[in-house]
Parts: sequence; C-alpha cells; structure tokens
Amino acid sequence: MSFEPASLVNRFEESKTLALAARAKALAAEGRTIVNFGLGEPDFNTPDVILEAAAAAMKKGQTKYTPVGGTPSLRKAIAARLSEDYGVAFSHESIVASAGGKQAIFHFLQAVLEPGDEVIIPAPYWVSFPEMVKMVGAVPKIAQPSGERLSAKDIERQITPRTKLLILNSPSNPTGEVYSSDELSSFLSVIRSRPIWLMSDDTYYSLIYSGGPFVSALKLAPDFRDRTCIIGSTSKSYAMTGWRLGWASVPDRIVSAMVKLQSQITSNPCSVSQAAAEVAIQTKNHLAITTDFRARFQRRRDHALGRLKTLKGLSMPTPDGAFYLFLRLSPLLKDQTATSFAQDLLEKWGVCAIPGEAFGAPDYLRLSYALSEPEISAGIDQIEKALKG
Repeated sequence: MSFEPASLVNRFEESKTLALAARAKALAAEGRTIVNFGLGEPDFNTPDVILEAAAAAMKKGQTKYTPVGGTPSLRKAIAARLSEDYGVAFSHESIVASAGGKQAIFHFLQAVLEPGDEVIIPAPYWVSFPEMVKMVGAVPKIAQPSGERLSAKDIERQITPRTKLLILNSPSNPTGEVYSSDELSSFLSVIRSRPIWLMSDDTYYSLIYSGGPFVSALKLAPDFRDRTCIIGSTSKSYAMTGWRLGWASVPDRIVSAMVKLQSQITSNPCSVSQAAAEVAIQTKNHLAITTDFRARFQRRRDHALGRLKTLKGLSMPTPDGAFYLFLRLSPLLKDQTATSFAQDLLEKWGVCAIPGEAFGAPDYLRLSYALSEPEISAGIDQIEKALKG
C-alpha cells in the first residue's frame, strides 16, 4: 500500500519567496550575517496605537468568536476607509474580512471559478496568483508585456471563450509599477463587453510615491461594480503582517459565497486582530501611519536606486509604489541563470533576494527595500561583489 499526498498538491508550487526567506533565517540562526531582501514585510514594528487597541480589546473580553465575515464595526470601518480613499461609496455589506489578503483572494477564486476556467494574470506577477488559480482547478494565462509596460493588446491576446477573470495588481509586487488612469481604462475596455470578472489586488495602494492619489478601477468604471473584487490588507500599510487581517469587497451574492466557504475553513479572522485593524484604519491613525511609512520607504527606495545605478550593466524600472526593486540581471550573468545566481548570492555572499522566475520573469531579481539604509548598502555591496565573481 502507498500513502502519498493527493494529486492536488502536485498541481502547484511552494511559495518561493517564503522558501528562500526560510533558508535565509536558517543561515542566520547558524550565526551567518544575512541581509534579507527577500520577504515583502515592513521591518517597522506595529505602531503603538494599534498595539494599545489590541490590548484594550483583550481586556474587554473581545477574545471570542465573531461573525464569520468580521464584526459589523470592522466591516463598517473598512467600507468607510475605502469610500474615503477610493472616492467611491462602499457598503459594509460588500465586505468580507479574512485571515489575511491571501485567504480573501483564495475564497474569491473558489467562489467564481469552475475547473477549466481561464484567468489572465499580467507578468511579472505576485508568486501566489497562478498557484492559487491552479488550486481551484482553473488555468492561469500569463499576459507578458510586449513592450516596457503592459498594454491592453497584451491582455486581449490571452482572451478565449473560457476566460473568466482578469487579475490586476497596482502598485505591483514585484515591480512597484503603478498603472496610470489611461492604462487601467484601456484594460477595462478590453473586457467590458465580455463576461469576465475583475480582481484588483490593492494591497499596496497607500504606498505610492508619485504624489498623486491612488486611482481605483471602480472610480474609473463604476459600471464594473457588479463584477469586481477589491482586495486589501493591513499587512503592508500598518506593519501588521503577523496579525493576518485582510478583506475583500465584492458584490453581495459573492459575499454570501465567500462567507459560506470561510465558515467551513477558518471561521472568523482573529478577534483581537479585527479590533486592532479597526483602530488602525480610522482616518487620524491611517493618515499618520501611512504618511510616515510612505516617506520612510521612499527614502529607502531613493537610497537603493542611487547605489544600484552605479553598477554598470544593471537596469531596473523606478518603482512608483510598494517597496520592491526589480533588477534585470541577464546581461551580467554569463553562464548563470538568475535563479542559480540568487542561490549563490545567499549561500556564498549572505544576501537573500528572490529570483524573477518566481514572478514569471526569469532574467530578473527582486529586492525588497523594507530594510534600514545601512543594511541596504551592505547588501548591495555584496551583490556588486557577487556580480564581479
């Protein structure tokens, strides 16, 4: 007799970002000095106002089960936050709170996709998008940019009669790219006349460096309300990665489906995290925290770019959001791939960075600049040495 994992497990890959970051932590535990550009996680501590809110909630006894999709007060707070920031009215009845944005994404995919449906995912993409699509039996269709930036034609080329969903992520992980209003409008025009859902992963929307406001798909196209899922999270904006609190805003009929799914998987997200998130997203706290984080990340971005641009042959887009740099390595790698270079970079040079293969761009390397400026400098020094061999 053989007792092996189900075939489902072989349909998708382990998260390469988490796997490589785990190896970096293991080396650090052995006493190695490691500069970790790998994880997409702010190095700031969760702000005190949020910690105090969590402590107060626990003392009040808010440690019990809550409604599956989140407390009414949290859902109202999320709807108010989105309404203010997006310039579009959101109802708390459209909100499902979950144990992180990943859970919200997965339950949305479960709720709207059938086996064999196709999902268009622009490249470079966040590592979990195609793998989650595979988990529900659907088929990821990767839209590679034909030029420097994604175009509507790149999306249109991937559309077939089986296309059911388009996923957009702006600001982007891994590039930090932010779609312009014109670009978003052109993408939406391609699917407007077709029965295709839109999922907009807006996890990094408060981290935009251009000075302009975040532009949402729903602001540009209110007629998409009945076919759009908006994904958000407290992880990046408020340094709350470990609190695992995210959300989706979806049409009412999909709320019911997602709550039904979540009720059988995890039930409600952590009650204490919900109380903390509710305080974090209140306007006064939201503005203070996100303004501070954005300014600090922008300084780090500029510091890293200044240092990297001194390395001959290395090229990268200037990110307008998030906290990632996407380096094009192929002209410098000789006989290596970006993946083998990343492995050597970690094992030999003590720097963790994620190879672009994980994001559908095999010639690239992703660096997260959620590190102090001295750490960024030290890591780039090691990258320079590794490139010189």
